[in-house]
Amino acid sequence: MYVIIKCRKCGRYLYADQDNKTRQCVCGAVIKLKNAVVYDSAATEREAGDKVRALQEGESMGDHFSFHTFNK
Repeated sequence: MYVIIKCRKCGRYLYADQDNKTRQCVCGAVIKLKNAVVYDSAATEREAGDKVRALQEGESMGDHFSFHTFNK
């Protein structure tokens, strides 16, 4: 079983095997899984990766980016 967590330092979503004690984020932060907020879970690593990608894409489409069409 995999858990979906979020780095408190940079805000990136990550997944980790629930049997692990820690998970290191790409920003360098080490997250203790027993203290982490679990946002979701997944049965397989592939499913966990898909869920993390969906969460990351959902956040990036929020207030951070906007698309405009300009007429010439």
